[in-house]
Amino acid sequence: MNKQYIYTSNDEPIISIEEQQEIINWVRNNYIYFKQNGYNRYMQKLEYFDDIPKCVWEAKNKIIEKEHLFGYEQEPLFKDSVGYMRDGGQLHIHTDTNPALNENGEQLYHTRFNLYVQLPEKGGYPIYNEIHCTLKERTYICCRSNLDKHYCAKVEGLKERIVISFGFLLPFKRIENIIYDY
Repeated sequence: MNKQYIYTSNDEPIISIEEQQEIINWVRNNYIYFKQNGYNRYMQKLEYFDDIPKCVWEAKNKIIEKEHLFGYEQEPLFKDSVGYMRDGGQLHIHTDTNPALNENGEQLYHTRFNLYVQLPEKGGYPIYNEIHCTLKERTYICCRSNLDKHYCAKVEGLKERIVISFGFLLPFKRIENIIYDY
């Protein structure tokens, strides 16, 4: 049996409070360059910017190390991106498509590791296959985005939902033992 990867509300933060604030400030200064993709919902690929805080890439490297993601390809459609939602914003129920095969003809799956930099006053948490993942700010979670139906609870209040999403193409054996314990 492959290793289990368990995500819980007890997970430790992957970024510090200072790094969190640096990212929040950067997003607030740059969200005008994000693409609107719904009511009070915006996103942009990180490659669009040349001034991304260093701590974003450090967080990605921590996730790669913790999740044993060395050598896996980046997901080519959304790549690494940042999402920003304000009051009333919501992510609809969906799965992402990204069929891909590796050089051996093995199916690869669009998988995202979402760093929840900031959560709103109410709502904004992810829901994967009807599991309400009430995680904490500064933690991350794996989303098997082209396998699992996923969406988020409606954002409520003045505090924005800010998520940095790192995309990978992974074989099924790597993502078959994902457990959400919330």
